[in-house]
Amino acid sequence: MRKFVFASIVTFASFNLLAESEEIIVHPLDTDKDGLISMEEAKADSTLSAIFTELDINQDGFLSHLELEVRTEGETN
Repeated sequence: MRKFVFASIVTFASFNLLAESEEIIVHPLDTDKDGLISMEEAKADSTLSAIFTELDINQDGFLSHLELEVRTEGETN
């Protein structure tokens, strides 16, 4: 399952590279506007900080738009 999720993230990442920069939506918790949510930024939301490690699929210490999107899609299905 993790391989599938990782493959999905890589696929979505490649699409993201093709997108125009003005199409990228900055998450409200991304205070430094780098496109990633750090653990420090996630602390502003107790729910997000509680599941941060679970959402951080590539375990880089940051949540990308894609990692948040994969989680959201999983909840709706």
